[in-house]
Amino acid sequence: MAHANSRAVLNALEDLLEGERTQILAGEIEKLSRLLPEKERLLNALKASDEDFPLLERLRDQVDRNQQLLAAAARGIRSVKQRLDALKTSQTELRTYSQAGRPQDLSKQESRFERKA
Repeated sequence: MAHANSRAVLNALEDLLEGERTQILAGEIEKLSRLLPEKERLLNALKASDEDFPLLERLRDQVDRNQQLLAAAARGIRSVKQRLDALKTSQTELRTYSQAGRPQDLSKQESRFERKA
């Protein structure tokens, strides 16, 4: 009986980790906190079990994969934040160089559109 209950907990945890992966890949990072109470409950139930299953290794792989995805998402968010901060602090100039190698500010170029009556 305990084996069947442990197996159900393992299966539920595997499903939860797959749902977590789906949310990470979809960019729904804010929804991950909703999974935490259920994840803690399942992990506590699993901790109470003294049985060892081959599924535990698969669960560990899923957890590691989700951690890697979260770390990559965090790096991406930090990169975007740094870029946005750089854009905010810079003057609103778009500087480049002409074919002759002289610097030019593209944000202040005059319009070449002419109106003729």
